[in-house]
Amino acid sequence: MKEVAKLGITLALICAVAGLGLAVVYAKTKPVIDERAQQDILNAAKEVIPGATSVEQMEKDGTVYWIGKDGDKVTGAAIKVESQGFQNPIEMIVGVDSEGKIAKVKIIALSDTPGIGTRVQDESFLSRFVGAEDPSKVDGISGATFSSRAVIGGVSKAAEFLSGIVAPKQEKMVIDFAKVPDGTYEGTGNGLMGPIKVRVTVKGGKVTEVVVVENTETPGVADKALSDIPKAIVEQQRVEVDAVSGATFASKGIMEAVKNALAAFASPAGSAAIDLSKIADGTYEGTGDGLMGPIKVSVTVKGGKITEVKVVENKETPGVADKALQDVPKAIVEQQKLDVDTVSGATFASKGIIEAVKNALSGAQGR
Repeated sequence: MKEVAKLGITLALICAVAGLGLAVVYAKTKPVIDERAQQDILNAAKEVIPGATSVEQMEKDGTVYWIGKDGDKVTGAAIKVESQGFQNPIEMIVGVDSEGKIAKVKIIALSDTPGIGTRVQDESFLSRFVGAEDPSKVDGISGATFSSRAVIGGVSKAAEFLSGIVAPKQEKMVIDFAKVPDGTYEGTGNGLMGPIKVRVTVKGGKVTEVVVVENTETPGVADKALSDIPKAIVEQQRVEVDAVSGATFASKGIMEAVKNALAAFASPAGSAAIDLSKIADGTYEGTGDGLMGPIKVSVTVKGGKITEVKVVENKETPGVADKALQDVPKAIVEQQKLDVDTVSGATFASKGIIEAVKNALSGAQGR
């Protein structure tokens, strides 16, 4: 028994000494390992930022990112993001140029199904993001839908964050027709073949007529847009209406021209609360930006209250955004306000729905 006890004590001492040795080795090597890992991240960040001769680590709202520079000139930025793949999270470094467009995407950690999910690291897929202003519209990979959507979602999150750093967008403006004095206004927008000029008549807080007075669009191609878009603006009493299929550029050109005509009366979106009591009974449609693409909603107002919010179109990931698609519309109706809490884990989808509802009701006051 004494021999067993001695053996146990000996083994315990050996383990203690070995453990102490490992602790000493770890303490000495950890700083070296951490420094190497940090240098690898900096190198990866530098690789995805075009024209960067140096990178500088920054932080905003607790999020770490890197600014790329060539001397004193900012050439772009990069960020490390993580998105849930089919089996495990996919880690990537995303870089943008000085205009906020995607410059390069580098996958740094991936353990999805070999030959299927791992195809997202192929250059043939990653190159689709280069130059994209809206990564959510990049096509996924057939047969690797979940993994490719994860990458698309991750790149979209990165682009939204970084573009606000290197190329902040101008605040979105909305036009409340009720605040536009009676009169006739002219404006110009860009069509596919050249400028489109319109004349907009406002009376009693409503747009009563939109006329395309000049255009160089192709006859027979843009005719429906030139006819239907002005009519839709008057009928729906809003500038943002659905584009005509096959004549998207002409449609957007007319809407841009109307905005240009009434630009003097535009105000920042969200600068003033929407007064539901001033919105006529009816159903209105609007679109917002989700994580994976546009989210379209229909909003029904009756007796000065929102009675229904319905998501009619979306490209969000099933199982991820489901709770937002269900709970946010419900919360807006129950609370009778637009700025409700977002759903954890589906922030982009939540904000997209809220934005779509605001767009649906913008300019509807005073009808």
